[in-house]
Amino acid sequence: MSSLFRELKRRNVIRVALVYIVAAWLLLQVADVVLNNIEAPNWVFQTILLLVVLGFPFAVIFAWAFELTPEGLKKEKDVDRSESITHDTGRKLDFIIIAVLVLALVYFTYDKYVIDPAQEEALATASPQAEESSETDTPEMSIAVLPFVNMSSDPEQEFFSDGISEELLNMLAQFPGLRVAARTSSFQFKGMNQDIAKIADTLHVAHILEGSVRKSGTKLRITAQLIKADDGFHLWSHSYDRELDDIFAVQNEIATAISEALKVKLALDMASGTAQRPAVIPAANTQAYEAYLRGRRLIHRRGRESLEDAVRHLERALRLDERFAPAHAHLGIATSLLLESPQSYGTLSLEEVQRRATPHFERALELEPNLAEAHGGLALLTMNNGDPESAIAYARRALELNPSYIDAMNWLYLALGSLGEYQEQEAIIERILSIDPLSIIGRLNYATRLSSRREIERSHELSDRLLEQNLWAGYTTHADTAIYHEGKVAEGLSWSLQAYAADPGDMLSNTYLVQSFNWVGEHDEARRVSDSLAYMVDIAEGRIDDAIKSTQRKLALDPNNQEVIVTAADVLYFADRFDDARPLYERLLDFLPEGRPINNALDATIRMALSRRKAGDELGAQAAFETVKNDLEKRYSLGFDNQFLRRIDAMLAAYNNDPDTALAALNSALQLGLRNPLFFDEPVFEDMQDDSHFIALREELAGFLAAEHKKVLQLICFNNPAPGAWQPLPKTCEGVEEQLVL
Repeated sequence: MSSLFRELKRRNVIRVALVYIVAAWLLLQVADVVLNNIEAPNWVFQTILLLVVLGFPFAVIFAWAFELTPEGLKKEKDVDRSESITHDTGRKLDFIIIAVLVLALVYFTYDKYVIDPAQEEALATASPQAEESSETDTPEMSIAVLPFVNMSSDPEQEFFSDGISEELLNMLAQFPGLRVAARTSSFQFKGMNQDIAKIADTLHVAHILEGSVRKSGTKLRITAQLIKADDGFHLWSHSYDRELDDIFAVQNEIATAISEALKVKLALDMASGTAQRPAVIPAANTQAYEAYLRGRRLIHRRGRESLEDAVRHLERALRLDERFAPAHAHLGIATSLLLESPQSYGTLSLEEVQRRATPHFERALELEPNLAEAHGGLALLTMNNGDPESAIAYARRALELNPSYIDAMNWLYLALGSLGEYQEQEAIIERILSIDPLSIIGRLNYATRLSSRREIERSHELSDRLLEQNLWAGYTTHADTAIYHEGKVAEGLSWSLQAYAADPGDMLSNTYLVQSFNWVGEHDEARRVSDSLAYMVDIAEGRIDDAIKSTQRKLALDPNNQEVIVTAADVLYFADRFDDARPLYERLLDFLPEGRPINNALDATIRMALSRRKAGDELGAQAAFETVKNDLEKRYSLGFDNQFLRRIDAMLAAYNNDPDTALAALNSALQLGLRNPLFFDEPVFEDMQDDSHFIALREELAGFLAAEHKKVLQLICFNNPAPGAWQPLPKTCEGVEEQLVL
C-alpha cells in the first residue's frame, strides 16, 4: 500500500486530484451564482454538476497514465525514469493548488462578508418594520407556501405553477389551528434564492412548503417538500407524475400528505372546530381551470387593464365549465373592482356592477356554500352598495372559511371605518401585517395611517419599501404624504406623475395629479389627466355651471353611487344652491346607520348641516353638527392629527360663529399641509371673508402656492420624472427659464 501511495505521489495523481476538487468547487460556486441571477433552469446547473463529478475519475486516470515531458504528453510507461520531470511538474501543480485555494478563499470571503450582509439588508428592506405588526413571535403551527418553480420549457406556464401554489395555500389556510402566511408575502420571494430560515423569519412562520411543476403536453410532474425552517430538516417530500386531468386529485394528495405530516409533527388537531377537511374544487376540464388561473392571477395585479383582462379569462372559464364556483366568485370580484370610484379601478357604474356581479356571487354560493371568495366578494359588493353592516358580516364569514384571506380582511377594514369602528380597524390592520407582512394593500393603508398621525418619516420609509414591491403603490403613498400632510405640492406631483406612468387609469393617483395642478393654477395641464375628473378643473376655474352639468349627467347614469351623489351635492353647494344640494346630502343618510357622517365624510356632513340651517331646519342641522363633533373627537382620541381634522375644527367653529377658534384651526391646517385655495371659499366661512386675519391666512396660502408653482414648472419643464408617460403642453413652459440649484 505504501508503495502505491509513493507511486501516486511520484506521478502527481494526488496533486491533480486536489487541483481538480478545489477548481471544481470554485466552478460550481460561481455557476450557482451566475445561473441563479440569469434565472437559468435547474437542469443547467444539474448538468454541470454531473459533468464535474463524471470528470473526476477521468482526471485521476489521466494523471496516472500520462506524464508531461519537455516533448509534450507521453504515456507514463514510455518515459525513462532518469529523464522524468515529475518533480518539476509537481512544483508547478503546487503553485496551481495555492493559486486556486487563494481564489476560493477570496470567493468565500466575498460571499460571507459582502454578499450575505447585502442579502440580509435587502431582506430587511423588503420586510416591514417590527413595529408594523404587533405579532412578532413565530407560532410553531405556521407555514408559508412559496411559489412553486415552473420547470416547463414554456414561460407562459408560470401562471399554472403559481396557481397550484395558491390552491395549496388556500387549502392549508382552512385547517383549524394552522396559521398560513398570505399570498402577497409568500409570493414576494418568487425567483429569489433566499435562505429558507431568513424567509421564514420574515414571514413569522415555522415551516416552508416549496416545490416545482413540470408540465409537458398532458404530462405533469409536481414535486413538493415540507421543511422545518429553523434547522432545514425535511419533514416530508414527494413527487407526483400524473396526467394533467388529475391535477385536482394531485393537489388534494399534496394537501392531505402535508396535513398528515403536520398532524404528526405538530399535534395539529384536524377534528377541531366545525370546518371540514379542505378539498380542491375541481373544474370540468383543464382548459377551464387554466382560464380561471389566468383570471385570478390578473385580479391580484389590480389596475383597470389587468381587471378587464381578468374578466375575459374568467368568462371563458365559465363558458367551458358553467358549474365551476371559484370562477363565478372571482368574476364577481373582478367586476366589482371595476367600479368607477377613487377607491376602485374601473369605469363601471354601480348599477352595472350590481347587475353583472350579483348573479355570479349567487351562483357560486349555490354551487359551493362555503366558498370564502364568494362571501368575500359579497363583502366588497355590499360595501360599494352602501351597506357596511352586511359587508362586515360577509367579510367575517369569509375569514372563518379562510383566515388568511387578505382581501376579505381589507374589505372588513374599510367597512369598519364606515361605521366609525376605528379601534377595531387598528386591530385589523395589525392582523393583516401579521399574517401578510409584505401585503401591498395593508402597507399602503398603514402608510396613510402613519401620515394621519404625523409620523411622516415612517410613512415615507414604508413607501420606499412599497416601491420594491409595487411601483404604483409606493409612488401613490409618497404622493399622499407629500401633498396632503407636508404641503409639498411639487414633490407630491413628482410622485404622482410616476404613479401615472405606472397606472394611467387609476382614479386615486389621478386625483392627486389634478388637485396639484389646480392648486398652482395649471388648469390646462389638470384637464388633460382624466375626463372623469374634469369637473374638479371646472370648479377651480370658476366654471360652476359646467361642473354642475357634468356631475348631474353622471348622477343620472349612476344614481345610487355614493361618490357620485356626494360630488354632485358638493358642486351645487359651492354654487350656493343649497336647496338643490340638501336633498342629495339627505339621500346619503340611507346608506349608513343613524349618527354616522354621510359618505364617511365629515366635511360633507357639515355642508349638510349648513344646508339644513339655511332651509330653517335648525334641529336637523344641530344633529348633523353633533355627528361630526362626536366622530372628530373619536379620531383625535386615537392619535390622529392632520390638516383634514384641523379643517373640520375650523368649519365647526365657523358654523358655531366662533371666528377666533376657526382662525386658529385654519392656521394649524396651513402648517399641517393645507394647500387647497378653494377651501377658503367654503360657504361656512361667508361671514369671515372680510376679516383681516382670514385675509392674511389666505395670502399666506397664496405665498406657499406661488413658491410651489415655480417648483412645479421646473419639475415638468426640465426635470420631468415620467417623460415617457407625460409631457407638458408647449405653452406651459413658454418663458420658463431653468433654475440651476447648487
